[in-house]
Amino acid sequence: MIKRLTPLLFALGTLPVLAQQTPKPDPTQAYSLLDGKTIIKTNPFSDIFGNLNLKVERIITDGLSAQLSVFASPGNSNGEQIGAFHNVAPVISNTALYPYQPKYIAFSPQIRWYLNDGLGYGFYIHAYYHFQRNEFNDQVMRSTAMYGSALDDARLNYNGHSTMHAVGFGIGAQWLFGRRKNIVLDWYIAGIGRGFVRGDLYGSFIPPANRNNFEEAFRGSLPNDGRDAEISYNKEGHTVRITNIKYQAYVLDMGLSIGFRF
Repeated sequence: MIKRLTPLLFALGTLPVLAQQTPKPDPTQAYSLLDGKTIIKTNPFSDIFGNLNLKVERIITDGLSAQLSVFASPGNSNGEQIGAFHNVAPVISNTALYPYQPKYIAFSPQIRWYLNDGLGYGFYIHAYYHFQRNEFNDQVMRSTAMYGSALDDARLNYNGHSTMHAVGFGIGAQWLFGRRKNIVLDWYIAGIGRGFVRGDLYGSFIPPANRNNFEEAFRGSLPNDGRDAEISYNKEGHTVRITNIKYQAYVLDMGLSIGFRF
């Protein structure tokens, strides 16, 4: 009888020890980096077109993060450049997939709210400020006007620059992939904003026949019909400088970025 009870008592005595054993970790959690609070991303499609970009996102708390984006194009494209004073697009996109870009640099800080309180993943909405400076080279502005019975043509070859300040908002979604959940895919679905632009230009012109007033030839060709723009020109040297060019523009953005979280 004692021999039968001894193994039974031994087994019962080991139950508390077995109950205290640490459970095996979940392999998904063991290899995850869900506590990582810094994300570095880039849009490879913009990079292919020579429009470099870098985004750094920092998780602040559940469902809230801050991001700083930097965009740059190191050189001007040949030919007509989008956004030049004679070619002001109704929409300026900082994803910049359009190949005819001027030389520019831009900064865009933003605040993100993740709808599922995720730490850098899930659907989000964000608000942003956007600063951008453009430089234009070898651009051509043409003007035609009727004086009496004569149709006069003028051409202005110019260089210039512009500065934009804009604010807006957008929506997107971000996912984590990989064994360690450290590969990031950020789909910027759509964003829209409103910007205020100011710029200057200088260049040389070919004056039209019987033209007595250069301003009448080109003020109407400027953005916002050249309101508040100041034009100074040298008729003998065929040079002109136009300052205080002001207008408003929409900002539309979308894109896909990939990166790493740590």
